[in-house]
Amino acid sequence: MKRYLVIAFCCFVSLSAYAQKEILLKKKLKGIDSTINSIMKDWKIAGLAVGVVYKGELIYANGFGYRELEKKLPVTVNTVFPIASCTKPFTSMLVGINVADGKLDINKPVNNYLPDLEFYTTQLTSMVTTKDMMTHRTGLPRHDWATQANPPMSIDTIMHRIRYLEPSAGIRETVQYNNQMYAMLGELTKKVSGKSWEEQLKERILIPLDMTETTTAYAALSHSKEYSRGYVTVGDTLRAGAISTEGAHPAGSMNSNIIDMAKWLSACIMNGKYQGKQVLPAAYLKEATTPQMSTPSRPNPNFPAYPDIFFGDFGYAWLINSYRGHYMVQHSGDLPLFSSNTTFFPTDSIGIVVLVNKFDATVPEMISSYIADRLLDLPYKNWNDLILSMKKRQNQPKQPIPSQTTTPKPVPMSLNLNAYVGIYKDLGYGTIEIKLENEKLVATHNEKKFAFSHLSENTFSANVPSGRLRFMIDTNKKVTAITGALEEGVKDIVFVRVK
Repeated sequence: MKRYLVIAFCCFVSLSAYAQKEILLKKKLKGIDSTINSIMKDWKIAGLAVGVVYKGELIYANGFGYRELEKKLPVTVNTVFPIASCTKPFTSMLVGINVADGKLDINKPVNNYLPDLEFYTTQLTSMVTTKDMMTHRTGLPRHDWATQANPPMSIDTIMHRIRYLEPSAGIRETVQYNNQMYAMLGELTKKVSGKSWEEQLKERILIPLDMTETTTAYAALSHSKEYSRGYVTVGDTLRAGAISTEGAHPAGSMNSNIIDMAKWLSACIMNGKYQGKQVLPAAYLKEATTPQMSTPSRPNPNFPAYPDIFFGDFGYAWLINSYRGHYMVQHSGDLPLFSSNTTFFPTDSIGIVVLVNKFDATVPEMISSYIADRLLDLPYKNWNDLILSMKKRQNQPKQPIPSQTTTPKPVPMSLNLNAYVGIYKDLGYGTIEIKLENEKLVATHNEKKFAFSHLSENTFSANVPSGRLRFMIDTNKKVTAITGALEEGVKDIVFVRVK
């Protein structure tokens, strides 16, 4: 009898301590609303939402500003935002669930499971594992422009193009963020489970975690009961952008709100448990949030979003750091009209989610820092003033070098406009089509128009990663190709003219 009384007493003491800790943390967030409102004003943000969890409990949730500025519709805790690349940890977790089910070995070549997924060389194809893809260490740089298309490119087409994309490093040499690899991870889980990425996500994660307002495709955002428009700053004015019609994409297409994301972070903090039930595989979760690959980690004064973060390591879709002496696991998400950040501190049992309806990665990360500093009893830092001053210094115009003060006079085009008209193809990057409309050259890439205007001779200013494209002319004065430095660290991409 005494034994049971001792156990009951210990449980009571434990619960009491937990409750006191929760109350204390809530008190530490007093006044955070005014800090967030000040940040929104300085960074011209229409609206955002913030959620904070301690262990399995939501201890703070609030919406700020407007989800639709024109109609003065406020952001609430239920407002749904696109979470962009914060989708990637969900995709990684689906990999882990299939590992736990015995359907997948992440250390075996991924080509064993996806025979149609080939890389630049046969040696690379035989070496790249699922683990390499999750940790961004395949050797492939981003190559984002290769898969930009209108309408959005199919997974099968992306998979086929990967074999033509040149690596810029050796396998497992360094971390190079790559969205195509996460698109392929979604296809991998489909192959081994027999169910689509969306089906698995709903059945194995969203439904068990009661994430009832979370959807899997950009296009589903406007179907939500309450959703946010996305905004850009034009001059000093905020203007709403068009809502995306893109479908599901394992690299970054999910939509959610802070209530649902808090449940996700709580499960991550509680070793995969939600309301006492094991939803996420604990062993895999621990491995996913343990450093698997190191990245350049010294604080970069030219990138002010991370002034107090050290030891930048990568797990499985999680970036792992030491934040002012605390073990931090996080991932950010950025789209043209939205930004997000999900962060948790495993040893402190604290999680933070910030969803913003404007593209500015600095804002959600800065808000997370303010909240973390309070909850972790860290010395106060005025992150807003610090980062604004850094940004101001970076934006100061540099004094031109004397030899660069005069701009060379542009050389006229060497051929008439019709000579440039045509279709140009690269196996990895697809098609550039040049047309003549109203006596002007107009360019599209994979049927998606992009800005294109003459710069000098056969070089054109273009809305492409390098900022310019050049026509190649043969000895017969015929245009044979278009070339551009579209990805750092690899050879220029050459689009050959076809009939």
